[in-house]
Amino acid sequence: MKVQRAKIGDRIELRGFLLMREPPNSPRDALYYLLSPLSPSELKSLPRDELRPYVVLRIGEASKVSGRLYSGAHVRVSGLVHAYPWGMMKEIFVEELLVEDYSAHWLELSDVALTKSEFESLFMDTIYANYDFEKALVYSLFASPTLVGSHLPWGEGVSFSAFKSDERIALSVWETFRYLHSLLPWELRLKRDPWTEYVDPHLGIDFRLRDPNNTGVAYYVPTSRSMLKRGVPAPKWALPFFEKKSAVFLESKGMVSPDDPTARLSESPFILTEPIAYERNRELEELMPNVVATIFLQRARLGSLNVGELGTFRRKFEDWLVKNRREYGEKFDALRLSGMVFETNTRYLLSAHLLGSMARFEGKLEKGLINDVLLINQEILDMWMNELPPETLMKLVKNYERYISADRRSNIALSVFMDLESVSKDGSVSVEEFIGALVSYGFSRVDAERTLKRLMAEGYLYEPYAGRLRLIR
Repeated sequence: MKVQRAKIGDRIELRGFLLMREPPNSPRDALYYLLSPLSPSELKSLPRDELRPYVVLRIGEASKVSGRLYSGAHVRVSGLVHAYPWGMMKEIFVEELLVEDYSAHWLELSDVALTKSEFESLFMDTIYANYDFEKALVYSLFASPTLVGSHLPWGEGVSFSAFKSDERIALSVWETFRYLHSLLPWELRLKRDPWTEYVDPHLGIDFRLRDPNNTGVAYYVPTSRSMLKRGVPAPKWALPFFEKKSAVFLESKGMVSPDDPTARLSESPFILTEPIAYERNRELEELMPNVVATIFLQRARLGSLNVGELGTFRRKFEDWLVKNRREYGEKFDALRLSGMVFETNTRYLLSAHLLGSMARFEGKLEKGLINDVLLINQEILDMWMNELPPETLMKLVKNYERYISADRRSNIALSVFMDLESVSKDGSVSVEEFIGALVSYGFSRVDAERTLKRLMAEGYLYEPYAGRLRLIR
């Protein structure tokens, strides 16, 4: 419509997807490509008898091009409108062409973004599960702001996982996730091959287009039932995305284990006691572009969280640890050892990630969200405590007791740490300061580093943000 309204000689600016094939009847005086307002997946989904909208781009010697061009890239173009010598198409004499982030495509649709209640109700009317499960799933769809100051190189991705040693339950979750995943645009599905092909039925031109999504936000669901039995229910090529949290993983597993790698890196490792269900929702299917636009709008509003500034959250998380240590005793401590589902350092950062997802959904970081995070954490912990077989818990406790056998050096190190903590302004101590104090006390540096790792693994110390340690009382 914008091109149709423009007159010959008008200056115009457009955003769209670059199609690097010559249009019919193109002259030989410059480089000619096509520009479409539709993404690769939108072009392919149009009915065969429906015309595709294009404008011709003329890129000459005077045109300024910024970024790496590829077929399918999202670009911003400015230039002068001219008539194209074939059919009713117009062309742009390009003055400037800039490759943009894929999110710009969705941010242009910010006026159709959904409200919180509209967004939530679409998914609540589609999925039948317990309330905390549904809410956590909605939060996960927004990914999470990057954690500035974290000692782990995580991106915006999150992992939403459901576990149960019951094939019916695991399959019900997987089928629900598959349905939601199928509604997402091709560009937002994590995949190994980023290329797709399609033939325009009217121009007679075949296109090979690359996925333009360069945002770091994509979604993955296991592609087959057999994957539900893997350590991480994903193929080898997807594992780096899982470990670095550079995609949103919606996973289901037909097993429950306290040292499960998927559970350890999941923000919401739910154990379900009954199957969930979904109902095809025509409204959700029709409004999926609005859903995606809402996600990208909220993502643009909150891009990062500084872990070092989450003081209130850190204190309440520590209180939550103390409360559950008193309630569950050594069983809780056993689940917090290194490599376990509630490993203290990792669970703190995962909880911060979940807090970031909530803040994106709500539009801002509110204090009330901290309590919501800890309530979800509590529900998940209670599930693990109640659903793990008693013999498994007893075995974990025995291993824990052997692991924390009396160690004089650890006791000395804790005393040294408390001395340093007592003169700290915020109750935290730098890693180097603590190591240096132990060396001054008579430890070798190797022993000091080994003792620090042990105290962290046993849940006495943790690293709320990179390079700083705190005592869990």
